[in-house]
Amino acid sequence: MIATERWKNPAFISAAAGVLSIAVMAGVLFAATAEADETRTNGRLFGIMYHQVLKDPSYHNDYCVSPDELESDLKYFSENGFTALLPSEAEQLMESGEELPDKAVMITFDDGYETMLEYVLPLLEKYEMKAVVNIVGDFTDEYTELPDNKKNLSFSYLTWAEVKRLNDSGLVEIGNHTYSLHSNSGGRQGSARKYGEDEDSYRELVYGDVQRLQLKLSQLIGKRPTAFAYPFGMISDGEPEIIASAGFKVTMTCRELPTEFDSLPLTVNRYNRAHGRSAQSLYELYLSQL
Repeated sequence: MIATERWKNPAFISAAAGVLSIAVMAGVLFAATAEADETRTNGRLFGIMYHQVLKDPSYHNDYCVSPDELESDLKYFSENGFTALLPSEAEQLMESGEELPDKAVMITFDDGYETMLEYVLPLLEKYEMKAVVNIVGDFTDEYTELPDNKKNLSFSYLTWAEVKRLNDSGLVEIGNHTYSLHSNSGGRQGSARKYGEDEDSYRELVYGDVQRLQLKLSQLIGKRPTAFAYPFGMISDGEPEIIASAGFKVTMTCRELPTEFDSLPLTVNRYNRAHGRSAQSLYELYLSQL
């Protein structure tokens, strides 16, 4: 049967109509699903947490991914309409009463490894993304003073000069991860309260520690960070009030839950980006929890 005759055949017309109907229904379903996802994510933020980025596969674990994995994540965000939001931008949106952009994501790096300059910043530039790095004052002090021949990319932290370079890039915001409390020593886990520690002593310790890093960074980069990340995700009763009194508008946890963009101080929950656990799979988990 030649092509022109096919269109006169009732069976062919019926089959074609069926295919068209299925295609239309699929299009409507896709549009409805996309619209439903947008509706569900309104007023919510997706937070993702990275630590180290290294090429050597022997280092890859729950807290270290490869540069290729990071690039795949950033490419996914870039190609799928995500808006990377910095803590200061989240604060500004909240104060102005503006709505979150569609598919808002906060990309975060904890501890302040030197690989922020080696791998992370070039990839942020390539995919036009932004991120926050939460640094530890003691770590930065140590590696600022350490001779270059004692450093190795696999374990080195940023120096103060490198922290400033990242800040000056315009793509990286500096966050506070305590000055001296990122450890598990002396019976204390991170900035959490020790058993039997009185309230006044605990408040003085935490407030003094975070303010020490705030002062250091204000002198270095000309501003005080708006974001604080709890070491190891440990949060004691009363600690959020201490952190808020120190002027922080955004705090970061390790809870893998959607973030409600509702008030300041804003608590950003974060999904841990472990090796083999893609940003796409984490975002799908986030959507399933809405």
